[in-house]
Amino acid sequence: MPNANDTGAPDLPAYDPQAIETRWQARWREQDAFRTPAVGPDGPGEEYANWIYIKASAPFTSGNIHMGHVRSYAIGDAYARFCRARGDAVLFAFGWDAFGLPAELTASERDLTPTEWVRRCAEVMTGQLARLGFSFGWERTFNSSEPNMYRWSQWLFLTLLEAGLVYRGSGTVDWCPTCHTTLATMQVKDGTCWRCHGPVELVERPEWMLRVSAYVEENDRRAAELTHWDDVALGSQREVLGRVDGVELDLVAGDDPTRVLTVFTPHSEGVAEARFVLLSPRHPDLADWTVRDGLAAELEEMRQGGWDRAAREAEAVPVLDSGATVSGPDGSPLPVLITPLVDSRYGPTAVLGIPARDRTDAVIARRLDPATTQTPVEQTAPVGDPHDSPVGDRDPQDLRVTGADVLADVASRPAVRYRARDFSVSRQRHWGTPIPIVYCEACGTVPVPKEQLPVILPVDLKPTGPENPLAKDRAFYETSCPRCDGPARRETDTLDCHFDALWLWIPACVPAAERHGTLEEILALADLRAWLPSERLVAGSDSGNFMFDQRITTKALRDIGPLAFLADGEPFAGALMHEMVIRDGRKMSKHLGNVVEPDALVEEVGADSVRLAVLYAARPQRSLNWSESSLAHCHRFLTALWGFAQRHLATDPAELPSSAGEAPKLMTDHLRRKLAGHCEVGATKIAEALGELEMHAAVRDVMRLFERIGDFEQRARDKRGQLSREDHESILEALSILVHWLDPFAPHIAAELAAAGLDRVPHPHRDLQTA
Repeated sequence: MPNANDTGAPDLPAYDPQAIETRWQARWREQDAFRTPAVGPDGPGEEYANWIYIKASAPFTSGNIHMGHVRSYAIGDAYARFCRARGDAVLFAFGWDAFGLPAELTASERDLTPTEWVRRCAEVMTGQLARLGFSFGWERTFNSSEPNMYRWSQWLFLTLLEAGLVYRGSGTVDWCPTCHTTLATMQVKDGTCWRCHGPVELVERPEWMLRVSAYVEENDRRAAELTHWDDVALGSQREVLGRVDGVELDLVAGDDPTRVLTVFTPHSEGVAEARFVLLSPRHPDLADWTVRDGLAAELEEMRQGGWDRAAREAEAVPVLDSGATVSGPDGSPLPVLITPLVDSRYGPTAVLGIPARDRTDAVIARRLDPATTQTPVEQTAPVGDPHDSPVGDRDPQDLRVTGADVLADVASRPAVRYRARDFSVSRQRHWGTPIPIVYCEACGTVPVPKEQLPVILPVDLKPTGPENPLAKDRAFYETSCPRCDGPARRETDTLDCHFDALWLWIPACVPAAERHGTLEEILALADLRAWLPSERLVAGSDSGNFMFDQRITTKALRDIGPLAFLADGEPFAGALMHEMVIRDGRKMSKHLGNVVEPDALVEEVGADSVRLAVLYAARPQRSLNWSESSLAHCHRFLTALWGFAQRHLATDPAELPSSAGEAPKLMTDHLRRKLAGHCEVGATKIAEALGELEMHAAVRDVMRLFERIGDFEQRARDKRGQLSREDHESILEALSILVHWLDPFAPHIAAELAAAGLDRVPHPHRDLQTA
């Protein structure tokens, strides 16, 4: 790295990041520098090369920002600045994800209303993000807990309800007995609640459900078209899908050849080894196969009793004998068993139980026959010792040789099953979007008419215990029926914030002045057609569920009509999912005492050094193991660049000798040509890396270019003892190129150096980023 201290000139300004950053942030605010370009009533104009919406994650208003936020927004901001510099119209904004259990509980702990706590959090976090210099279009920011915004969730609920994609169901849900609420699947970590870390139970209860199953196959099919999604993002979609390939067979009932049950197995070579059939308790034809006396009561007990969520794949999950049998692939009778174990692996279907091939099936076989000891083999492995057969006493040698033959004799066909399933979107908590439903004794369940939205959430309630305060607030739940005008009761469950996330990517596309129209009017705006689909989503690696369900919602609204212009039903043309920031190999946590506070780092070394460090330290797709050495390295780089640039900006070219007429042995024109080549190659590589959001590589190429400039200066001095006027001009031109490419990563120092004179040097490399 060039020596910044070898200035040769006194009184050069020292690098003062806090003063520089405060000055430029104030100037950007005064100029409204990052305001989102307006879309005309007839659509986007031709004054911009492209209209690019960079979707940033919607932060929870549950405290201060953390290093994960810094990493995520530093990536998105670098890309936004890069796109603006090449002539694109850029929308880079987000809304606060303000509802949810953490905000409610923290507000209660602080004796505040959730409304006040959320307001304070948003205010503090806005200041933190502004101090980091992120170029958000702040005029597009919104708060999801504002009535004008949560009516989006209510409108979406009613729209999907009309289409049959939201329904009142009763199913097995994850229930936290400590928090007294239903949890989404993504809120359960290793059988414990994501908030209180207490054990989670599986219980059956009535809930409002989202029918994701209607679009699971299309989400799967269209994944191949997501060519601008990185591998982590695509992998997250495969994980949520839970696709399992195999075969399905039609097996007839043992007592009625006209009754058929379609069963699935991923073990096509092991069908002859089937010992039972497992039926999901959510199977659409469950009633046809529950023939044993007393089974209905046992099913109800199973649904209402609950069991440890962590035991979903273990001994404790209920398995009930239906009393029915089917004729197996080899003609032998197979008992039909009912268990939720099916759902977690294959969805609401029926599967062949093959203990010799499947470990979960082997657990069930041992529960049916405790003497069973066989360990299941992999699908491609041979069957084990004959004496280890878990069920029955037929010769396994026969099974070994007849499995493929039996499959050939049975009318099997290739089939796919998915673990992704419908899930509950209602929560027994106060701080959330009121569900626009009333219950009337005369009319039953009645949706609130859309023209009456929003149903207002009381803002002055303070939770005082585990119970939902809405259920005790007569002023809220007592109402009149929209149909008969008779007395009715409002739904007191609220929508989970996961449901809010289904639309949180859309309102940023809508100018604030247009947000008070009807949702139908808003969704018809030319703005949405200009900005959607989002050119790039930048989000954490734990966002796969959100993205999956946002893709499903987009397809639903495409088919219903409001988003019909998105023919493929994809909200994000490109996506990058970055891994988390860790420290000492562990997730940052106050409990572990390894949290790094962004504010303290900015105070110590400045925002540019912090931004540069989180980009320099690791590729987005890898965990960033935070270390002070990366921060120190980046701060040294900026300090050295500052000193080097100040020294050359302070140099009067008239005092330097011209290289014209020099003796051949003193000439440095070949070095200048080489430096120009380094600048051209470096600019091209940086632009390519920025375009692919490989910020780690781009930052390192910027640093490498600085080393090339310093190397040129040293070689030129070695030639003649001092720089020529032409050498000095080459250095200024190279610095101008470097500062231009540094801007997306460290915008404050880049703006300061450009204003000091490094933006006045013409060079051809400014246009390379359009490549």
